[in-house]
Amino acid sequence: MRSRRTVLAIGVSVGLLALVAYVADIGAIDLSHIRPGFLPLALAAYGGALILRAALLRHLANATNDSRFTSWLSLAARHQFLFTLAPSGSGDLTFPVLANRIVGVTLGQGTALIAGTRLRDGCAILGLGSAGLAGVGLAAPLMWFIAISCGLALLFSDLTGRAVARLLRRTPSAAPSARWPAACLTLMIWLSASCAIAAGFAAAGHPLTIHETFIMLAGLNIVGALAISIGGLGIAEAGAAGVLVFLGLPLAEAAAIALMARPILLLCNLAASVLLELCLRATAR
Repeated sequence: MRSRRTVLAIGVSVGLLALVAYVADIGAIDLSHIRPGFLPLALAAYGGALILRAALLRHLANATNDSRFTSWLSLAARHQFLFTLAPSGSGDLTFPVLANRIVGVTLGQGTALIAGTRLRDGCAILGLGSAGLAGVGLAAPLMWFIAISCGLALLFSDLTGRAVARLLRRTPSAAPSARWPAACLTLMIWLSASCAIAAGFAAAGHPLTIHETFIMLAGLNIVGALAISIGGLGIAEAGAAGVLVFLGLPLAEAAAIALMARPILLLCNLAASVLLELCLRATAR
């Protein structure tokens, strides 16, 4: 079953990547527009998101685990690396095992932890995306209403997390007193990821406004969550091109920009995970 899923993911990635390349105006790509000076900013932003992710995971599990923060950093870095490269959705399946080995939580606690984290992520992504749509003038009152609703859902996500915890043999979940820190950390994670996306597109020679960045953040994550692929290849490029078309660019130009920006984002994301893990190992020695 797993091999069939992998083969399907590879097929989807190759097919969509070929389609994006086919419709792209490759001749319009001007490498002189690339700004490598933004690459360190993208790398730093992804690294910051990992540090914030580690803080959030430790905060949510603090009632049942006293592992060092460096252990949670290692967990965040390793999981992000696997999540980025694994077939869509399957990366989170490794989290309970990694959490058990690295920070000592049980498999049930690890499952509840990643489920609660992803619930918060969804609220933050949808909220920022809605704010971005409102910022570009698309049904602004409705989009602001959705954004505020997502913010409230993020703040009170522990209630849903507690219901999920009961289904997972009463695994501990975040207490009400942890609402504000958990919500703020989650929002900061995705604001940091937004900075990485903005830096990545700027490095590719196509800067985005803050509202466009939020829309791109939501578009990339929603498309990546709904479709199967390997490392988001093909899916992310198609999603990025679709967002750029929505923002007013011609399809051929949008596809060309996506083919330039997406590898930058992917490599910076992976590099941040690897560098953080290497730094932790060097420090441990």
